[in-house]
Amino acid sequence: MLNPREQAILIWIGIFVIYVLSMKGVRASIPQIFKSFFGLFRHPIFILTNIYILFIFCIMFFFRILEVGVVKDYVVWIFTALYPLVFRVSSKYKEININKIFKDTLNLSIVPLFVINEYTLSLVSELVVVPILALIAGILAVTEREEKYVQTRKLLNNILMIFGFIFICTALIGLIMHLNDALEVDFWIKMFIDIIGIVLHIPLLYFLKYVGFYEQIIIRTRIGKSKKIYAMVIVFFNYRFKTEKLLECSKNYKLWNINTINELRDFLKFES
Repeated sequence: MLNPREQAILIWIGIFVIYVLSMKGVRASIPQIFKSFFGLFRHPIFILTNIYILFIFCIMFFFRILEVGVVKDYVVWIFTALYPLVFRVSSKYKEININKIFKDTLNLSIVPLFVINEYTLSLVSELVVVPILALIAGILAVTEREEKYVQTRKLLNNILMIFGFIFICTALIGLIMHLNDALEVDFWIKMFIDIIGIVLHIPLLYFLKYVGFYEQIIIRTRIGKSKKIYAMVIVFFNYRFKTEKLLECSKNYKLWNINTINELRDFLKFES
């Protein structure tokens, strides 16, 4: 079940969507937006990611690691943490450090963050607070660019600190009033869903880092889109996770002359 904060966020998102759809120009662009969105389904990274996510989901559900009460939290984590991380790894595959991502996840900050997000204010209060915090975050993002807004930033940061104090107090009161929650397995799975998720998806993130290299090599050839995934598989079996070899290969000008899968095989065999 959604907590008051999640309900408030969904309500405001719904209001925003209705407002946006009321604009004629936006409505006219909806078909193109859907076309672009569904075009993602054919992208190799999107396909690999979702096959792996579905596989892990089934494994966790089968072994009862993921009970019904935690499914919502896991799905939210996928959309709010995993997908952005997949995008980051895919777009910055050359410099991203998967080991650092794993180490950064193993920190104690997830405990207070979980408590704050689990024990929230009332729905009415959250409906008021959510847009205020969103507005403050937006203003802070704008004022970061100009030094003349230093005092404004200080004021807004102080306001955020006040909200933070309120959230912490509310969370502590909620935790004390619901101490029996700590006896439930779901409570601990929810708390450490970040760590559980990252641990189970490290192989995916690690592989996607190298898919970026494979894709870069295939893009430089003239092989058609319909054979792109097959071509990437061939590159994988030749170079696997050899970063230096992949970097060297992606810079080879001879790639531009490759038109077929057989030519790619011959090229990789010769370069290896």
